[in-house]
Amino acid sequence: MTGHTGHTGPGDPAGRPGSLRALVRALLLDTLDACQGCPAEPILREEVDRFDGPLRVALAGRVKAGKSTLLNALAGEQIAATDATECTRIVTSYAAGTREAAWAYLRDGSVVEARLRRTAGSAHVDLAGLPGGAGSAGTAAPGAGATGPGVEALRVELPGPRLHGLTLIDTPGIASLSVELSRRTESFLTRGTRRPPARRPGGRSAGDVPPGLGTAGSGAAGPALAGADAIIYLLRHLHAADVDFLASFRRTGLGEATPAHAIGVLSRADEIAPGRTDSVDVARRAAAAIGRDERVRALVQTVVPVAGLLAQAGTRLSGDELGQLLALAAEPAADTDDLLLSVDRFVAPAASTSVAAPVRALLIDGLGLAGVRLAVALARLGYARDPAGLAAELTARSGLPELTELLRGQFTDRADVLKAQHALRVLDGVLGEDATGEATGADGPVGPPPRLLALLRARREQIEAGAHELAELRLIGELRTGRADLRGLDGGRRDEMERLLGAAGVDVRTRLGLPADADAAEIRPAVLAVLGSYRQLAENRLLPQPTRRAAAILRRTCEGLLHVSAAGS
Repeated sequence: MTGHTGHTGPGDPAGRPGSLRALVRALLLDTLDACQGCPAEPILREEVDRFDGPLRVALAGRVKAGKSTLLNALAGEQIAATDATECTRIVTSYAAGTREAAWAYLRDGSVVEARLRRTAGSAHVDLAGLPGGAGSAGTAAPGAGATGPGVEALRVELPGPRLHGLTLIDTPGIASLSVELSRRTESFLTRGTRRPPARRPGGRSAGDVPPGLGTAGSGAAGPALAGADAIIYLLRHLHAADVDFLASFRRTGLGEATPAHAIGVLSRADEIAPGRTDSVDVARRAAAAIGRDERVRALVQTVVPVAGLLAQAGTRLSGDELGQLLALAAEPAADTDDLLLSVDRFVAPAASTSVAAPVRALLIDGLGLAGVRLAVALARLGYARDPAGLAAELTARSGLPELTELLRGQFTDRADVLKAQHALRVLDGVLGEDATGEATGADGPVGPPPRLLALLRARREQIEAGAHELAELRLIGELRTGRADLRGLDGGRRDEMERLLGAAGVDVRTRLGLPADADAAEIRPAVLAVLGSYRQLAENRLLPQPTRRAAAILRRTCEGLLHVSAAGS
């Protein structure tokens, strides 16, 4: 249960016997077997592929929020288009692969390999020549074209460790000038429980799709449009559109999604206090203020600041270009400070500086004016003395290390639980009373008999009722949304309960609020203390039943922590 609930990985798809992963996967496979030849089959095949694959995390936000820039930083590659215009027009997933490759999913359900071109250290998907394609992924029209059905989605595979166990998904901006693009993103991210479609004669079978790309029998773009298990939502300010979108993701995307499924990112954080060496602290305070908003607390686990351009400084700028920043910092402050007042002054050909105008333009493109100001300030104060040191300092102040650790603690370590919850929602759509039954087609029955459906539904309910990991997620959601009845408990208890339930991460030390280097001698007494406390609350008949129920969930969590700590000692 509790100490570590991470993904067992594609190499061990079945999971530990009796675990939540094993039970849900077995139910998925049995339901798929029962639905062979019926309209639900493609949906179930897609869900099995998704369940056995990496966790799917989508990046979403308003136009120009910095989604593609952050994705590049997380992937360690200049791979996602970042033009200032609305260039991210297609939902694009980035996954680990044995070689660099790109696949285009067309609206007619077919899948074709696209060219992945590398120029000046960046990679771009070339859609020229594809049906309905027109140039690169940044400029292609995603709708139907004159030459074919149009591109529905893209999948890019990259070798290397950065994407191991994780698929990142770039989405078009919401509140976009293009209503179609906004609708596409909202449809993708709120894609959860689906009813089986009407069977299409002559539809494509699973064998028609390239290996590892899922099924296209339902006409959907396989795993490229299979929705998301979790979301990183980028915002620059708190808009009503942000709250509305996150609420729609929680409501419909995962049925009963909790704040544990979402992380908020205050993006372009270096622009909040540009040029100040303490800009990251200023951004943290701003992010914390947004995170304390009750509307936001109910929808995301936390809000952290990230400056995407700073985070990718080491991969986007060469050593020579970083060296030019150091040279700029060594020039008289009276000259350079005037240049740093605006982008126009900084890139002006006649500017009084030894750094050439084309190089200055590259620096602005790679770091932005706020990033250049910060780099110059860091160099002047002695924080960085060489290009490698400057790149490391910028990355450290970008917020990326904190976000990466948060992704591990919130999403990767909880992957099996998040994916199991999604699979159960899909099964709800397939096994619902009005979704499937023993219907008769031209060739006879096309669905499982009602008695078998009832048995499968009973197994699904039994799994949810007995899965403590899911009970933890539900209680986190109730605590965050104010639906948890905690009468009889002091006000400070809520934060402790959230932490113990794994709201800040599922590691034992994180749950207990102990330092990362705490040893067994510190862990066991801490576990016994909270276990005793929640055992008393759960057994206190003077407390309201909802309070005792919540305490009983915490008691079981603490018992799991005690077991994990004993096994690790």
